[in-house]
This record gives sequence, C-alpha cells and structure tokens, in this order.
Amino acid sequence: MSDFRPDVEGLRAVAVIVVLLFHANLLSFTGGFIGVDVFFVVSGFLITRLLVKEMATHGTISLPAFWARRARRLLPAAVLTLVVTLVFANWILPPLRQREVLTDAFFVSGFVVNFRFARTLGDYFGAQLGAITPSPLLHYWSLAVEEQFYLVWPATMLLLSRRPRQFRRLLTTVIIAVGVASLLVSVWWTENNPTAAFYLLPARMVELLSGALLAVAGTAVTRWSPVLRGRLGWIGLFGIAVAAVFYDESVAFPGTAVLLPVVATMAVIVAGMAPSWEGGPSRLLNLDALQWVGRHSYAIYLWHWPVLVLAEARQGSLSVFERLVAIAVSCALAALSLHFVENPVRFSKALAAPASRGLALGAALTAGALAMNGVLWGSQPDLTGGGQAAHITLEAGVDAAASETAGSGAAPDDPAVDASRTSSPVKAPAGEASAPAPAPTDLAGLVAATQRILADAATNDAVPSNLRPSLTRAGDDKAQPYRDDCVNIGVEPHVKNCRYGEKGSAKKFVLYGDSHAAHWFPAMDAIAKQRGAELIVLTKGGCPPADVPIKTNTLGRTCPVFRNEAVELIAKVKPALVVISAQSDYFNKDSEWQAGMVKTLKRIAPHTKDLVVLADNPGSADIPANCLSRHLTSASACNNRRERAIAPGRLAAETAAAVAAGGRVIDPTDWMCTPSTCPVIVGDILLYRDADHLTTEAADFLMPLLRAALFA
Repeated sequence: MSDFRPDVEGLRAVAVIVVLLFHANLLSFTGGFIGVDVFFVVSGFLITRLLVKEMATHGTISLPAFWARRARRLLPAAVLTLVVTLVFANWILPPLRQREVLTDAFFVSGFVVNFRFARTLGDYFGAQLGAITPSPLLHYWSLAVEEQFYLVWPATMLLLSRRPRQFRRLLTTVIIAVGVASLLVSVWWTENNPTAAFYLLPARMVELLSGALLAVAGTAVTRWSPVLRGRLGWIGLFGIAVAAVFYDESVAFPGTAVLLPVVATMAVIVAGMAPSWEGGPSRLLNLDALQWVGRHSYAIYLWHWPVLVLAEARQGSLSVFERLVAIAVSCALAALSLHFVENPVRFSKALAAPASRGLALGAALTAGALAMNGVLWGSQPDLTGGGQAAHITLEAGVDAAASETAGSGAAPDDPAVDASRTSSPVKAPAGEASAPAPAPTDLAGLVAATQRILADAATNDAVPSNLRPSLTRAGDDKAQPYRDDCVNIGVEPHVKNCRYGEKGSAKKFVLYGDSHAAHWFPAMDAIAKQRGAELIVLTKGGCPPADVPIKTNTLGRTCPVFRNEAVELIAKVKPALVVISAQSDYFNKDSEWQAGMVKTLKRIAPHTKDLVVLADNPGSADIPANCLSRHLTSASACNNRRERAIAPGRLAAETAAAVAAGGRVIDPTDWMCTPSTCPVIVGDILLYRDADHLTTEAADFLMPLLRAALFA
C-alpha cells in the first residue's frame, strides 16, 4: 500500500462537499451530515495503516512520535481557526452569546467539547442547527471524537504488539469485537439517548474501526478482482450520495443507519487499492478539482461553519448568493491557512524530531488558545444598564365569584356568579381543600391595565440592575416541573402524572401540551391552589397536543405514545378543567394542525367540564437576553412588532378546532403586546427566557389575566 492515495484524497473532497452543502442548506443535501462519517472511516483507515506500517518496520509503535505528528498535523489550523473565530465572535455576537462561545472554546481546547454538546444540547438537528444563533464552534465535536480516538487506539495497538507473531490476528479480533460493541451502543443510545449517540466516541468507534479493519486486511482485499472492487467502489459512491440526499432528521442516526455511509466508504477505499480497475471510481476521484478540495478538506471543514454562523449573526438570514460567498470565503481561508500555517508546521524538520518538540508545540498552542480565552473573558462587560425598576403586579383584592359561593354549594368557578363584589375567603365544597380567595375576575379591566403597563414598558430603554431573572440566568429560568423531572424530553414517551396545586383534592385541573404549556405552570399552580384543585401536569417538550406528524425521528416515535397516554389519563381522572397549549411554529400547515387538534380535543372533551385551548404567546424577534446584552441602554430595540410576534393562521385553526370540539380558546396576545409592540421587559421582569418561552416571573405576572380568562 502506497503512502499517498489520490482516491482517498478525492473521497475527502466528497465528504467535505456534502457537509458544506448541508450546512449551507444548498441543493437539498439534507443528509450531508454523513460527510463526517466518511471522514471517520477514512481517518481510521489512514491512521491504522500508518501504525501497522510502523509496527512492521520498527517492531513497535512510538506513542510520543505518533501524538507529536498528530499535534503538528491538526492543532495549528484548529487553534488558528479557534482564535480567529473567538475574535470575530467577540465583535459580532452580543455579549451574552460571547460568554457561551468562550465556554465552548474552553472545552474545545481540552478536546472534550463533544461532551459539552452532548450534555447541554437537545436533539442535534432541531435544537442546535435550528437555533437562532448556533455555536460557531459546534463542528469541533467531530475533531474531539477523533482526538479521543487518537489517544486510545495507538495505545491499544501498542499493547497488542507485545505478541508480535499474533499481532494481526489479535488486532483484527479487537477491531471486530470493539466495533460490534460500539455498533450495539450506537443502536441503544440512538433509541434511548440520541444526543450521546451522535456526539460521543463509544457510539462512533465503529466508524473509525471500520476503516481500521481495511488497513489490517489490506493485502487480503487486494486479491479480489480489480473489476469487482471497482464496481463495488461505484456502488459505494452511489451509497454515499443516497445517504447525503435522502437522510434527514427523521432518520434514527447514527444507529444502524450509519452502516450505509460507513460500508459505502469502505467500498470506495477498497476499489482504489492496487491493482485497481481503470473503470473504477478512482478516475473520478483523481480529478484535479477534487484533489484540490481534498487537500484542503480539513481546513475547509474548520473554516466553513464559523464563517456561515457569524455571517448569519451579522447579516441575518443569508440568501443563496450570500451562502455561496461564505463558502468561497471559507475555501480562501483554507488555502491561506494550509499554505502559511499547516504545511510549514507539518513538514518542518526542526519540529519533526525529537518527538518532544511536536508535543511541546501542541502544549504551547493549547495554552495559547486558553490564554486568548482568558483575555476575552476578562473583557466581558457588566450586563446591566444601571438603575432599578419598580416591581409591577396585577394582583388586587379578592375574588367575588369565589366568595359568593361560600357555603352556597355553587362551584367556585361558576361563570354565572356575579363577579362585581368582594367578600371573605372561600369555604371549599365538601371533600376539597380550602384556599385563599384569588384576585378579581374582571378580565377587561385587567387587560386595560396591562395595556397601560405595556405601553410604558415599550418605551423603556434601560435594562434594570434588578432584572428578574438576570440576563445571565434567563436561559436556565425554568418552571418547577423541570427541576422535578416532570417535563418529558427526548426519548421519554410515558406520562409522569406529576401532581401539584392542592394535592389530594377531589377537584382536578390538567395542564397538557409541550414546553409552551410547561412555561405556564407557575400561573396554573397558583390558580389551582387558590381554587382548591389538584393540578396534573402532562407536558413533553417538542410534542404538540395536535395529532400531527413530527419530523424528528425521536419525537416522531415518542410523541404519539405520550399523547395517547395523556388523553387516557385525562379520561380516567375526568378533571373539572383541562388547559391545552403548544407553540405555534411547528412545521405543519394550519389546515393539518386544525384537523390534528380536532382529533385530540374531541377525545378529551367528553371527560372534562371545561376544555380550554390557551393559544401560543407572542414570540420575540431574537433571544431577548442576547439582544439586551448588546442594548443595555436601548432595550426597546429588542422589542418585537406585534404582527411579527403572532401567528394568526394558527390561532384561527385552534379556534375552529376548539369550537368543533365544544371547547374555547384564550388568546394571550393582548396580555403581552400593545396594538403595535411586544416589549421584552415589563418593570423589573424579563418576559422571555429564550425566543419564545416565558420566564417564571412572567408567568407569575400574567397569572391574574389567565385566572380571569379561565373563570370570568
């Protein structure tokens, strides 16, 4: 086997091209993420081939020399891209996002950023790539996987080399055994922990070892007919193309689905082994254009993602032309870094021997990246506009409707009761816990008061120092059910039937829906306690109550199970009130959404006295905490326009569905928006923890409005 394989260089080009097309959202390469899997197989093949050759030549493997070569090959370009990305991120991104990127960079420097993303991100396809501003360092996860492999695999081969006569047999056995175990882990994690399956080495080892298997079995494979191998190579290229075009977020990946790009890549590598067939794919892969891209593939991979992410953060949504320009810029940066950084360091004789020099270079580059990280951390501004804001509340008085029913036998939430008077606390009906009387149910008066508050808030330009929650804590400001593990996420299909409010009460309220239902929990919990009702929380992130298709594989499997169990529990409990809520930006058309909501609501309606669809709250134009960190003294710049904040088509669909099922709809738009503007700060309260989820403080503030709408 020769040291340089032009066909493998062309295969690198194919891998990086499909990744580029996927990330730039061009030509419908929805499965372009499999380019990384092609890289993994190629890396496993090349690295293992070099180590086997070293073992055959010298009788042993030098770990310091190997790691020094890897440091010279990978770190100069990786650190250069990291530092440049940090500098531009510090210029382009809002201060709060800068802090998140700096945290990512810290983990990148330690070669463990894949663990950070596996822990902090949800579904790879929906949560991060679909985010308003994804991390410009997200693509470093694959480098971390390879670097971890480079630590483990050479040491394993060195251990096996202690029995030189049995080396190849032992190595083949280990590759097969560990590869099969890794595939089983991948399948299990894809089903039960898909984020870990995507980002972590145990599930990805099978891809790297598939390439290693070819390196160990190389001479045996060359005995196959060159024509047969060539045809297998064409089939392999076709398999890569099929995966790149037809895979998407609905595929359970990696799991068993990874076998298509992995086996296809192996077939292409086998086709190029000498002697090769002139009619095989090597002639295509040897084209000058592909050779140039393949030679620059590592640098292109490093540069393209931060260029795309930061360009979009700067310019907004990019046009096709702008995305093509971003790719061209990435290729230009790759050419410069290869010529002036990668090759000079990689082929430096002074750094090549002894190995300690290469290791010292790697340590110095890592230390330099950490130092830059520290400098940029030290330059982060204080995230407050100065001054304090008054705490604003809509609470006032007690609930006449409840007091009228004290001792009368009427239900406290009977809408026929006059709500114009006030009196003493409620006497609970038999079998129900007593509760303090809530505030007035004059919805029109509350909305009018809220509109005046919102009008004042819309012109406020200072981010108060007593903001609740603070900008740095906003993203983690989730309701109590999240802390109690009572909001299903990801692969969790079964309802958890968590109880709040007045636990044990005969009267039951149900809050059902996705994460947009969960963020109303503080308000619903307070209302349930005031009404002497037990609150049952049935929420699952990313799972709409409407019976509609879901794109992502994990949620596509688990959402129907959760929905059925939620409806069955409601039928069993027969609650006095069911409040259903969901975000409005699922990909389904309004007509499909309406039909799906009708199905669900008609299943629930016979089992409750009051069926309420709480329409989605208005959203913000950006993640408010990020925007406000840039506009500490001009907060109104982060407000959203009302027409952009709402989805009238989805509201109309939900209204029609509720009417068809005998329920009703509550529209909270006027609770959060003036006729023209939706502010993100009201007094000392930050309304949003991200682009569309309410903070717990916002839910508390809006509670009187929700209570009045439910029981007026």
